[in-house]
Amino acid sequence: MFIKKELSAEQVLLKISIPLDGETAVTFQEYLDELLAGPHKIITFDLSEVKAINSSSLGKILLFRQKLTNQVRTFQIRGCSDQLYSVFKLILFDRIIDIKKERTITI
Repeated sequence: MFIKKELSAEQVLLKISIPLDGETAVTFQEYLDELLAGPHKIITFDLSEVKAINSSSLGKILLFRQKLTNQVRTFQIRGCSDQLYSVFKLILFDRIIDIKKERTITI
């Protein structure tokens, strides 16, 4: 399930509570496109309930981050499992994306 919540005129949160795999790829891309078209300067993902992520979804996140950077917007991840955080560190996502294991924003 995907839940999008506007936190302010500047910030929006997307809470994802399903695996980001082949079955959810189309829906995930629709949310990314909607967020890119939106006005928010800060976009936060809450991945605390995501149990699995595939390489296609990782690529979508990288491309999403690049497009936001080109628009002078901020992308961050707040909340992810130890396992997912380890994957992010292994592939050096933590060097290009602001990632915190703890969820600091709640819906």
